[in-house]
Amino acid sequence: MAKDYAVIKRELELEALDTYAYIHYRRDGGPIYDLVTGREPHPVGQTTCLKAGMRGLVWESFRAERPMFHLCEVASPVHAIAAQPHILEMKVTGEPKNWLYRPDLHLEVDAVFADMIANNIPFAQAVADWRPNWGDNHKVALIVEVKNDEDRRNNDSQYQLKLELAKKVYENINWRFTTVVRSRDVEMPRLSTAVDGIMFDHDVSITPGDIDLVRNVLPPRPYAGRLDDVIRALGGGATGRGKAASLHVRRIISIDLTLGLDPDTPVRRLEDELANFEMEGRYPW
Repeated sequence: MAKDYAVIKRELELEALDTYAYIHYRRDGGPIYDLVTGREPHPVGQTTCLKAGMRGLVWESFRAERPMFHLCEVASPVHAIAAQPHILEMKVTGEPKNWLYRPDLHLEVDAVFADMIANNIPFAQAVADWRPNWGDNHKVALIVEVKNDEDRRNNDSQYQLKLELAKKVYENINWRFTTVVRSRDVEMPRLSTAVDGIMFDHDVSITPGDIDLVRNVLPPRPYAGRLDDVIRALGGGATGRGKAASLHVRRIISIDLTLGLDPDTPVRRLEDELANFEMEGRYPW
């Protein structure tokens, strides 16, 4: 573990589980440990995400983590993303060493969306099915373990036991937990066109005038407008498409991801107070 940053240690005592747990996380919100790839010759890289405060999120799996980061950045029910957010240290009675668990993601999501995941709806399917909720809704923490189908730990009983114990620890502090598997939860061909298209323009600059134009062209909530009308209002062509994508990621609008960004794709307004204007000390555009 790198030692050049301030680490906060949060202690948890779970008597029912006969377990003492600690959560180590960085004061500045960055990843808790340095990337170590070991001897395995696999590609690594990073994806810069607006929902992560324009941080570069490091991925070690091109086929699982990278597309999962893209899906979370584009998914309207996801408000914020943190990769390698903390280390969960668990002291288990009868074990000589503490168990350490490093989750892949800490997400802030709509509670309704988290309930869909808890009901065993695949992650990508839940993203496709989610619609804005204008009732009493709130955000919850969702801890995510991202798995490739070929991961050897999928059949490791000791590792699966660690995940189950971690899930119980998180539930005791009102955090949700889920394991995402690439083929079941991430790969969804009918979303890929929209996800790729929006990610291409996810960080395009916008202005307050762009926000006003979109508010004027879209019908009152909860009704949906047309993507083509939004793009035209924003200047049309590549400029309009880029600004529409950026407004979507900032959660000012929500574009239906299931129709491949066709002109008639439904677009809905989102609650203004939950927009992603999270870049501290800067304007949201």
